[in-house]
Amino acid sequence: MSINIELESWEYEWASAVGIGRFIQNWDKDDAPHYDRNRMEDDRTAQVAAAIGELAVARVTNQYWGGHVWPGNRHAENRNRADVGHNIEVRRVRTTNNAAVRRRQLNKGLVLFVVRPVVPEFRSCEILGWIDHDEAWEVAEPSGYDSKNTRVLDESFLHSATNYVRP
Repeated sequence: MSINIELESWEYEWASAVGIGRFIQNWDKDDAPHYDRNRMEDDRTAQVAAAIGELAVARVTNQYWGGHVWPGNRHAENRNRADVGHNIEVRRVRTTNNAAVRRRQLNKGLVLFVVRPVVPEFRSCEILGWIDHDEAWEVAEPSGYDSKNTRVLDESFLHSATNYVRP
């Protein structure tokens, strides 16, 4: 059971600024080899939507969201920073309700939240649910674009955000 979070105007402004800041910091960064630009939306929109999702999860879990932005050349030192709190990874979905699960995030004690910011303005965000990241890896199917390192999780495995209890 998903829940919908309506953003306050100041939350919308802050998350949008964070998303645009991330976009600016990645202007000169190349896409991952498996990215298909024909299936993607523009980076600015994607970054704002991701930040909106993170803020919504922070609200529903009552945890800290730093709205972090760093230069692209500092990605390696920050890539293991949690999106929310100390262990929440937020994954945005757009065209399906199936979320990517990454091998590199195994065995880190992460909880995966799956969100869908509501188009076109992202003034609200649907939180589809959550699952322990390692459990998600076990039940997810290999992706068609990076089967060794990425699996795709069907939303039926998610627990309702209303049932999330902070460890």
